[in-house]
Amino acid sequence: MTEFELIYRYFKAQDAFNAQSSDIEHTSIVKDLGDDAAVVAITSPSQWVTCVDTLIQGRHFSEDWQQVSDLAFAIGYKAVAVNISDIAAMGAKPHSILLALALPERLANETWLGEFAKGLFHACKQFGVRLIGGDTTRHEKLVISITANGILPAAIQPIYRSGAKVGDKVYVSGTVGDASYALNHPETEVGQQLAHRLHMPTPRIGLGQKLASMGLATSMMDVSDGLVQDLGHLCQQSQVAMSLQLDNLPTSKPLQQVDLAQRLRCQLTGGDDYELIFTLPSSVQLPQSLLSSVSTQVTCIGEVVGLEQAQIDANNFGSSAIKLSYQGAAVTEQTPYPFDSFPNLKGYQHFSS
Repeated sequence: MTEFELIYRYFKAQDAFNAQSSDIEHTSIVKDLGDDAAVVAITSPSQWVTCVDTLIQGRHFSEDWQQVSDLAFAIGYKAVAVNISDIAAMGAKPHSILLALALPERLANETWLGEFAKGLFHACKQFGVRLIGGDTTRHEKLVISITANGILPAAIQPIYRSGAKVGDKVYVSGTVGDASYALNHPETEVGQQLAHRLHMPTPRIGLGQKLASMGLATSMMDVSDGLVQDLGHLCQQSQVAMSLQLDNLPTSKPLQQVDLAQRLRCQLTGGDDYELIFTLPSSVQLPQSLLSSVSTQVTCIGEVVGLEQAQIDANNFGSSAIKLSYQGAAVTEQTPYPFDSFPNLKGYQHFSS
């Protein structure tokens, strides 16, 4: 199969079918797959929001070929979802994606490509985006790189990581820790119950758009590399610290069955949640109309404090800016309860060996 046969059979033809069967219109897409570049007409004053993520076999998903084969649909879906989560974290409406696919010879077959494409286009349809371009090549490992695009009306301010203020409250959507537990304990009953949270995450598009359109959030990002590590990014960009209440971390029913210390480690450092974390002024209450319209819970888990209240490590600003408490008591090296010893709060490290 040539590169062009692959593109037409599994991507262009299926994208055209999806576009015809979808109730979502993309009249701004002038030219998509099949040319040197895509063309998008920006018809009204708006802001173009774009991001890119790369997923590599053996680092972002299993090295095992059997698992890669079995999870073809989920890999295609998740590759789109993790990028759309970044668009949601800016408060934008998802618009389109571009796909760069480095494909091993053993996966260049109708079975694997068919399932991968089905997962990818299932996500596209669910999140209201079109595949408008990309590239394919051969490689010894599977490498998937997706660029996601979104749109914000010119009158709406994107929500950055850099706006948190001392006194703001810290919120998170959904539940955290599920994907991490499923990744590390796939053979357990709880791990199997939570597998969908690992393989089929749900970007919080509606919540991000609502927060942006209402002008409520002072900062926001998604949780991909671990709650503490990602909150640390917010702290560093905003030059603040945070006090995090472990009692308040939202926990799914399956994860509540897990030992407390083990569960908290998953929630604090596990990553792959793709929930939104954001800050609001303490005087602002989330409107009930917003909460009822976004179909996910939102939980206050802490507050923003000044840098003077944290012992900042210049070499590890992120996690050192997060103060932990449990049942009203500080969790420290000297008093680590509910842990036996103070946990390593580093999340996923993209460049670790």
